[in-house]
Amino acid sequence: MNNAFIFDMDGVIIDSEPVWERYEQIFLPELLGKDVYAKIKDQILGNSVSGIYKAAVQWGFKMTKKEFEQIYDRYAEIVYEEAKFTDGIQELVDKLISINFTLGLVSSSRQYWINLVFKKLGSDNIFRCVLSLDSYDRKPKPFPDGYLEAINLLGSVPEKTIILEDSNRGIQAAKASGAFTICLQENLPKGYLPPNADKYVTSIRELIQQIESITI
Repeated sequence: MNNAFIFDMDGVIIDSEPVWERYEQIFLPELLGKDVYAKIKDQILGNSVSGIYKAAVQWGFKMTKKEFEQIYDRYAEIVYEEAKFTDGIQELVDKLISINFTLGLVSSSRQYWINLVFKKLGSDNIFRCVLSLDSYDRKPKPFPDGYLEAINLLGSVPEKTIILEDSNRGIQAAKASGAFTICLQENLPKGYLPPNADKYVTSIRELIQQIESITI
């Protein structure tokens, strides 16, 4: 039975949320209309494109989902080019591999976006399991289904799995899977701290120092 470590992507591997927010504040009010945008803006952080689209449609937004996704994909190319990797992420990956963790990734982002990040990272072969919850009609976070699927694919069980998350939806999903859940605070917006994680770390560097003391 493998020890598994599963990453979220946005806000964990790459500090993309502030870049997304900057662009979404520009294009979403125009795309959705200011009234619809105002009603759903608090649902955007940690949500998938499908989730954002569904929320907008409930308030009368009119556009096909395919067109909506294509617009987001064009912005994704800009966002992930600009966004910086979280400091120390490669060192954490190397450390986890050295102490025999099997690595996975579960993200609310579209598969195309994950591919953009992996191309930039240059380490797409280190993750044995990569799941996009948005691209393959899986239940979104806060449902634990994606994490449970990844744990199984990694040849592990929740009791031998650590999940690194940052958003409220992500923490809820990770906790519901039964895995040991760590909240990374490094890239969180000021004043935003999801409750109920098993452990909180201020940075990837702090986690590297502590990872061997976490018993699962």
